[in-house]
Amino acid sequence: MNERWKMKKSPASLEARFEFSTFEKLRSFLDELAEQADLLNHHPNISFGRGHVSVIIYGQAAELQELDFALAHGIDEGFHRVTQYS
Repeated sequence: MNERWKMKKSPASLEARFEFSTFEKLRSFLDELAEQADLLNHHPNISFGRGHVSVIIYGQAAELQELDFALAHGIDEGFHRVTQYS
């Protein structure tokens, strides 16, 4: 999991902000994020502006579980795929 993720205990959650140089890359990232969330059947809260996406993954239990970290990892991989050719 990338260091951009901030872990909170109450409520158990992971938060991260992703920055983009173009809206097209941001939009591609949102598609990647949606695919990963559907694949894991675990959907984060998402907000975005012209050049950024904020993601909050709420744990489905009192503490964060492996599924929460797997989603964060998948989101990081999607970000890397979208931004690697900047």
